[in-house]
Amino acid sequence: MINQLTIDLLKINKFITQFENGKIKLVDYIGNVYSKNNNFFYKMILSKVLDTSPLRPFFVDWLAETEKIFPNCSLLLLKNLYQLYLGNYQPVELNKRVIGKRADLISLLSQYIDQNSLELFTTLLDVAGSDSLINIVNTANAKIEIQKENLTKFEKIKCHEELSNILFSNQSKSKRDIIFVAIDGFLERDTDLQSLYEESQQNQNKMIVVLCRGTNLQCISQIKRNIVYTKIPALIYECPFTNEDPSKFEDLCKCLGVDIVRIEDGDPVILQIKRKLKKLENVILGVDSIQFICDNDISQNMIVELNDLITKKPEYSEYLILRKKRIKSKKVNIFIPKNKKNLTNDLKTAIFIYNSISKYGFLEIEGNRVPRQLYYVADEYARSFYDKIKQVSVTINLKN
Repeated sequence: MINQLTIDLLKINKFITQFENGKIKLVDYIGNVYSKNNNFFYKMILSKVLDTSPLRPFFVDWLAETEKIFPNCSLLLLKNLYQLYLGNYQPVELNKRVIGKRADLISLLSQYIDQNSLELFTTLLDVAGSDSLINIVNTANAKIEIQKENLTKFEKIKCHEELSNILFSNQSKSKRDIIFVAIDGFLERDTDLQSLYEESQQNQNKMIVVLCRGTNLQCISQIKRNIVYTKIPALIYECPFTNEDPSKFEDLCKCLGVDIVRIEDGDPVILQIKRKLKKLENVILGVDSIQFICDNDISQNMIVELNDLITKKPEYSEYLILRKKRIKSKKVNIFIPKNKKNLTNDLKTAIFIYNSISKYGFLEIEGNRVPRQLYYVADEYARSFYDKIKQVSVTINLKN
């Protein structure tokens, strides 16, 4: 009798040796050869190493989970598992986090992606900065293009569905010059918007946008009738108060440089609206978002205030960082030809690794800087998997 786990680990160890020696190539259906060792899990599944093993589902599930956390984490997990089985496992010190440099990042990425991809990614970092959102778009164009945006974007602010088809029947967003007012309360009467209609008529029926906490169907019905008779388009965006994001309404108004209509201020709402409405240019309206270019002085002052709050109230740092990101979000779109599939995959891998390194840092092992998250996950999963796999009883009877 021989233990099934022994057979599987011996096969896996042999496959790992072949993989690390570069003896296993991956070629896709159009002839692209993936030379870098950044696809261990995929190669192992295709190799059918464990196809005859009753333990295969256990291995596949655990390895797939680790790959979601860090590329090639399944490889290190299996190495750890093999050493645990032999009784030779020596875990690394995971608490001694090291802050890496750019050279450390480049050295790490070179193990996962090819040189052309690495050069493009470093160019992206130079263009975008360290805190930008990189969006990869596959295109029919023949050349690679990079476009940088500096937009402030507030999401989950929904345009009332009864009015949204005015602008969003055939598109999800539109850039417009608008007449805007923000009401920190419930909009109950369309008559309160009279000064907005007058201002729009004086500006060639420019679109009206009202931000409020909520409204009622009677008010919406009257606004729709006014649109029919006056030909003045109007949208209502609702931003209810929530404990998860209590500052969204005020942050948006500050970024736009808009005075808020407050019912508790004493003056009638209709008079406050007339005094506080504002003309805004180049606002990108979406079904559930508003984007625009925020004045640099306003954004910088708000970010300074938030940095001060992060120092004083670190327990709220996660939410305060979220507020910072939407106040001055940096976005870089990179358009890649559809036939450059290798490049697209490499960039996704590079972004994935960069985000992990930014959050968890490096470890220093034998003079080399390695991803802390990779070693942490491989250690935790290997121990847990080994404890559970030992409880599965499978044996094979060998004939002759």
